[in-house]
Amino acid sequence: MDHNNSWQVLKFGGTSVSSKINWDNIVAIVKHKLAKNKKLFIVHSALSQVSNRLEALVALAETGDKAAYKKLLEQIVQQHQDLVGDLSVDAELLSENYQYLRDLSDGIYLLGEASDKSKAKVMAQGELWATKIGHAYLQLQVSGHQTLWLEASKTLKVIDEQQQSYLAANCVFAPDSKLQEQVSSYDLVITQGFIAANNEGDILLLGRGGSDTSAAYFSSKLEAENLEIWTDVEGVFSANPQQVENARLLTHLSYQELQEMASAGAKIIHPRTIKPLRQNNIPLYIRSTLSPELAGTEVNQGQSTVGMVKAINAKRGVTLISMEAMNMWQQAGFLSDLFTIYKKHQVSVDLVSTSETNVTVTLDSLTQTLNPKQIGQLVADLSRVCQVAVFNECAAVSIVGQNVRSSLHKIAPALSIFESYKVYLMSQSASDLNLTFVVDNEHCDKVIASLHETLISNNPNSQQLGPTISELRKLHASEETNYWWQSKLPAIHDLMQQQDSAYLYDLSVVANNAQELKSISAVDEVFYAVKANNNLQILDTIYKQGINFEAVSVDEIRLIRKQFQQNDYRIFFTPNFAAKKEYQEALSYEVTLCLDSSYPLQHWPEVFAGKEIFLRIDPNVGKGHHQFVKTAGASSKFGIPQSELEQLIPILAKHQIEVIGLHAHAGSGILNNDHWAEHAQFLVTLASQFSGVKYLNLGGGFGIKEREQQTALTMKLVDQHLQQVKKDHPEYEFWIEPGRFMVANAGVLLAKTTQVKQKDNYYYVGLNTGMNSLMRPALYGSYHPVFNLSKFEQAKDKLATIVGPICESTDKLAIEIPFPVTEEGDLVLIDNAGAYGHVMSNHYNLRTPAKEFCLEV
Repeated sequence: MDHNNSWQVLKFGGTSVSSKINWDNIVAIVKHKLAKNKKLFIVHSALSQVSNRLEALVALAETGDKAAYKKLLEQIVQQHQDLVGDLSVDAELLSENYQYLRDLSDGIYLLGEASDKSKAKVMAQGELWATKIGHAYLQLQVSGHQTLWLEASKTLKVIDEQQQSYLAANCVFAPDSKLQEQVSSYDLVITQGFIAANNEGDILLLGRGGSDTSAAYFSSKLEAENLEIWTDVEGVFSANPQQVENARLLTHLSYQELQEMASAGAKIIHPRTIKPLRQNNIPLYIRSTLSPELAGTEVNQGQSTVGMVKAINAKRGVTLISMEAMNMWQQAGFLSDLFTIYKKHQVSVDLVSTSETNVTVTLDSLTQTLNPKQIGQLVADLSRVCQVAVFNECAAVSIVGQNVRSSLHKIAPALSIFESYKVYLMSQSASDLNLTFVVDNEHCDKVIASLHETLISNNPNSQQLGPTISELRKLHASEETNYWWQSKLPAIHDLMQQQDSAYLYDLSVVANNAQELKSISAVDEVFYAVKANNNLQILDTIYKQGINFEAVSVDEIRLIRKQFQQNDYRIFFTPNFAAKKEYQEALSYEVTLCLDSSYPLQHWPEVFAGKEIFLRIDPNVGKGHHQFVKTAGASSKFGIPQSELEQLIPILAKHQIEVIGLHAHAGSGILNNDHWAEHAQFLVTLASQFSGVKYLNLGGGFGIKEREQQTALTMKLVDQHLQQVKKDHPEYEFWIEPGRFMVANAGVLLAKTTQVKQKDNYYYVGLNTGMNSLMRPALYGSYHPVFNLSKFEQAKDKLATIVGPICESTDKLAIEIPFPVTEEGDLVLIDNAGAYGHVMSNHYNLRTPAKEFCLEV
């Protein structure tokens, strides 16, 4: 369609129009656009929370609680009068409107019931009042321009009023010459979202969140240049940034992608908004009233990145209905019979899954208003033809992106999260834009966080999507990435004159990391996991910081005892599937023993008789970027299942074995600040089974920031979360046992380039060491930043795969990373290699791994 390049439609949400500060931002936006000779058509919502309060007002009036509904009504009036006063508009502006609502609510009270028609009249008041206030303020602030307050119900008409609900209507949105003529002499028009009418003039609503849809309808009717939706967030994100701090701004989306995201529960926009815009090719911009200088998200017909996950979205409070009948299989028309019943009750189905004897559906709660009575009548009719089970409080979590089917091999590792959570239904959209899982509502946030971490935060290419909230708000704008080794380059080059490859550690970084962990005041003891790096100089540095040690073998215990003759440290011993004699020897050293299996207690209880021990409990939810770094759940060999604890109590009592502590560990590389508080709360719930528990070991897994798009752990926030638990449970000491965090970023692996190969689209850079020195990438897909020190300042024009000389296809240290054109002899640095590096090295192919060297504190 040809757009009228004068009109721009601006939609403002409830938060945006609820304060003078935000209205002043709106005024600045309006003045800026008017100065460019744009004609502005403003659609906005009711004030923040007013729609909820009006809905509650109806409910209170229906119950006959006169005092309660009168009190709430006056609170609603006062909220608007407060804004009237803040904006200095006519104090009597809404006097008649207030009285009209009083009369409506009194009528509902007298009848003891509100029809949908009456509810619509009440709910419409929020938008009508708010836009009158907004129009009055704009008239004061924008002089020299013709302004109009337009009643939306005079213009937006429903499509087929016989099929329309008073509370969730659809409207005609074809270009409207009558409307265009009506507003042609004005520069600024303000009207309501959410409100429409039928041909008799009755008010109908567009459903909750319908102001977005109103704005799209008006955009189409006006043949507008574009639609801008102004809200309280900076655009559309890959997940809700209030829940996932690493969520990335999606700077550009296609209509199809945004439609999928909105339908999948992204609250930034209503699903019905897209169709009028897409059908008429009207660009959409989603921007922040609080930060109008930011460009936000642009949505249009353009193609987007293929085969890349864009977002993880969720619809909460989903109702799932399972219908089972043995005579369903191959019975012609059975599905038709079922869905005829749904049509009869005007209930829209969202997801569908079928088998020979079962049909399971979810009900779309975004585009329809459902009530218990309606569901009850639906179930009653369905029960006449099948067995019906209703599951309330479910959540539909969706992976959204172009051509999801082409990304299944990338998505597959992320699905291990569902080992711990029941999936009621799985659906892959016909549009190939989403893959959806229906789970219990209580697990929704954890599923979202895990999927986002694996599919987006840990995806090296996710920077294409846009910045995170912290990057966007320039919290770290003054920060540049500074690596400790940049100031050590002369020493590095000197070292590599004599070495082909080498591990280099900075002991001052180790000491700083140790002190950072000790700053968590809620933690009483820190234990360093020796398996992460057993270099004697590193162990000595950690010991001097007052850190204890965690060992997983008797040999590690012997090493610590030999290295540190003083007995002023603790050793926390956590063997896994070790031999009986190993437990016996360890106990002779008076270590703190933790059992992660019930087998030793069931078969060798005499070994532990009269001893104090810890039990390692499986928290059942593994965390980490790869299945091999997750240490919880049925597929992990670690931990005692919670179901076995009761069986151990008689054994403990018989042999006078006292459980003084509980332990849990979920995995490695965790960047959620609240994770250890979750473990603390989890262990607290189990501790009551053992009267002697004094200590709770919350495990390790403290992650480090390895990619620019990741947000580093903040020990202050970790402490705040833990303090909340400790405040309620001061009887317990909290222990942690981070290994990798202490040493990972303190070490680098240095190697020299041997060969370079271009093979079709693949650019290989070969080094003189590989998985024989650093196993982590081959073993569990770990990411390490890699730098060509010889070409450090040169442009990274290649996508390089960094490989070693080992005769295995998995000998890859990095895969398709931005890298400069490289030559034989170039010195390459692999960062964050201080943990699980040299300790896991080997002589495979009879190649000698890199040696270790340290820079002193």
